[in-house]
Amino acid sequence: MRLHIKPHEDHSLKFKATTLLLPGITCTKASVSPMAWDRTEELMADGNDDIILSWNSGGYRFDMPGRGEFETSPGTAAILPLDRRFSVETRDSRWTMALQFKRSLLAPLVRNLDDIRPDSIGRARPAHRLLFGYLWSLQELGPPGDLAPLLSRHIADILAAAFGDLEHEPQTPGVRAARLAAIKQHILRNLCDPGLSAEQLSRKFEISARYIRQLFADEGTSFSDYVTEQRLAHVHSCLTDPRQILRRVADIAFDAGITEPSTFYRQFRHRYGMTPTDARRQLR
Repeated sequence: MRLHIKPHEDHSLKFKATTLLLPGITCTKASVSPMAWDRTEELMADGNDDIILSWNSGGYRFDMPGRGEFETSPGTAAILPLDRRFSVETRDSRWTMALQFKRSLLAPLVRNLDDIRPDSIGRARPAHRLLFGYLWSLQELGPPGDLAPLLSRHIADILAAAFGDLEHEPQTPGVRAARLAAIKQHILRNLCDPGLSAEQLSRKFEISARYIRQLFADEGTSFSDYVTEQRLAHVHSCLTDPRQILRRVADIAFDAGITEPSTFYRQFRHRYGMTPTDARRQLR
């Protein structure tokens, strides 16, 4: 999981665990001492975007920058994506269970995976109880042998049901719309920055670059195509503004964050059916 672990000041570190290894999935059942654990920006450099569901006997308190602080009751899972920073604290882990799985297992099945509240997987709903009970029972079976691929498929199906129950919560569309609007506003205000990228905005908005790209993909475009479109529109607006008739085309393009002239001229002609010089000639 690549987490920074710090024992509680009144306890030494104790960790007793059994991990079941399956294709694309690991499931760990453990008894551990009270501790805090962090997924830091340095550890995130591994590029891992797996998701962890973690239950324990005393519940968790955890903070996820950009999303807020949460607290889970016993039997409620904390949803912890490894492509986000988070800090988790527990004072009672006489038993704990953690399911780590590849995002690709759920991505085709659960559309709004990153909008689901990270404290939503409680045991009040049948799919969630089934998931927890199935994982707990697997720990008692020993090595799965040839059954491992089948068990992975079973877990993926139950996960899809558990998350699918949550993906259409009322706040989801509003959250996505608000995030996308804020990102677009930031882009428009910072077109002049040639380093504008999904990775840069992921650090500012405390969400993953993959999630940002998905927001634009849901609108039928891509992050890079949207930025290019806005830059071209800005240049075209300047070229057809009588007050800027004396500005050089190259200067206008550079001020819009465009650093490759040959690519710019080709993109501009494709978008407007004319060269930048033709657009200015029309103005004259």
